[in-house]
Amino acid sequence: MAEPILETRDGAVLTLTLNRPERRNALDQATITGLHARLVAAGEDAAVRTVVLAGAGGAFCSGADLKEAAAGGIEGDLVERAYNPAIRAIRRMAKPVVAAVDGVAAGYGASLALAADVRLASPRAAFSLIFVRSGLVPDGGASWFLPRLVGLRAYELAMTGDMVTAEEAHRIGLVNHVLPAATFDAEVATFARRLASGPPLALAAIKALIDGALAGPLDPALEEERLAQRRMFLSRDFQEGVAAFLAKRAPEFRGE
Repeated sequence: MAEPILETRDGAVLTLTLNRPERRNALDQATITGLHARLVAAGEDAAVRTVVLAGAGGAFCSGADLKEAAAGGIEGDLVERAYNPAIRAIRRMAKPVVAAVDGVAAGYGASLALAADVRLASPRAAFSLIFVRSGLVPDGGASWFLPRLVGLRAYELAMTGDMVTAEEAHRIGLVNHVLPAATFDAEVATFARRLASGPPLALAAIKALIDGALAGPLDPALEEERLAQRRMFLSRDFQEGVAAFLAKRAPEFRGE
């Protein structure tokens, strides 16, 4: 079985690549648990000065693995044990985190990208808060990050789950730059090396200052999301959403 997370080093730049291309890098329990552990380790490694998050095989991350969830493979409250801790690890890391989005970033995959300090997209990148289509609410801090990036457009994106192209994402402030497909990896590497060559103490302070300047803390938002998501997981609408997803048909939600 292939390693679900690839780890590569380029000087002081650490790249963590989700490596489940056959599932569009959907996160099963082992992958999200492993990602959290590697993010924590990266934050503690003084030799790492910038972290890049990427996905293999033409996708960034399609979110939680609903196939595993439907089969009962996700145990307990994994949102609090691994999904939320991974987001906290990104935000608490005293060094820059760059999301290199080359392909779809949906559901929690979009949340991962939103949690990064900088988002670089290729022309084939696409973003969707697809949670609502399975009868769920955004998690992974998306309800906290999204309005800070795009303002009140967040309501529409969260309530429809519509896919946002790379060009539109750049126009509304969801991504920092759209880079050419032919040179995407090279330009991401150049940008990451630039950050890694910067003053670590100043970069850490800049991250802390900007986070502190944003109105409203992240942790309460994460907790409210978790509680709401738990209610959604217990709903019949979520069961219908998963069943429809696996059967490739339109769901019939009943508000139950």
